[in-house]
Amino acid sequence: MQNVDHIIDSVGGKNLKEQFAILKTGGTLVSLKGLPNKAFAERMHYSAYKKLLFQLTGSKLDKLAKRKQQQYHFLFVQSNGKQLEEVARILAEKQIKPSIDRVFSYAEINQALDKVANDSSRGKTVITF
Repeated sequence: MQNVDHIIDSVGGKNLKEQFAILKTGGTLVSLKGLPNKAFAERMHYSAYKKLLFQLTGSKLDKLAKRKQQQYHFLFVQSNGKQLEEVARILAEKQIKPSIDRVFSYAEINQALDKVANDSSRGKTVITF
């Protein structure tokens, strides 16, 4: 998979570098598990000290994004029904469709877990009940 317009990351860590690689020039990566950066601190109206701290913390990811004129955003999420409703509304409004690698039945759950554990998915792995 290459040249993806937008990525919503829910894993973070080493996975972010791989996601920047498949993100097209000018694309946007929004991470729920990555590191906060200066832009996040500014959106949250944090103090100058916190802005500097987050600028240092997120600088590696900002540099990765800058290479191909990509954008990196950190989004702090909570278990919040109202926030999830807003995300669902935006996804529906923009007609954003997730990349689904394969759909497994509940009886195939062990195969699905093996697929995810071995990093062989090229999109979301879905289990139906």
